[in-house]
Amino acid sequence: MPITIADRAERLAKRRATLAVVMGTLLIVTQAQRMDHSVTAGPASWIITGVVLVAFVLWASGLFRNGALRGILNDESSDLNRRRSMMIGFWNMHATAVVCYALTFLKDYGPRDAIQIIMTVGISSAFISFGVSERVSARS
Repeated sequence: MPITIADRAERLAKRRATLAVVMGTLLIVTQAQRMDHSVTAGPASWIITGVVLVAFVLWASGLFRNGALRGILNDESSDLNRRRSMMIGFWNMHATAVVCYALTFLKDYGPRDAIQIIMTVGISSAFISFGVSERVSARS
């Protein structure tokens, strides 16, 4: 029995949801390791992390799939989950910026550290939120 496009899309959506949570968690872990000043992480590690995240976003959107499969993958609930997760990431970035500003009164740190913390919180919370929302949508 051949696999239908709907079955393939369902399997890819579940894999996408799981990988989104994993990618968000790995981003937090790798960035937390980079915050340790005894470990030097150069621009190459930033570039590799960025390329991996962009590749995941392109793969997860179904860009490299045929049109019918991409249409099923990016349905209304997936679009809603994506918008909600971007909103969560946006507001988490703002809250983190406020916290970073408040912490400057206690400890002096550079703008690179603040940018790294703000971007990590925003991007990882968006990825994790999207993955969890997709898993919840798949159950119902």
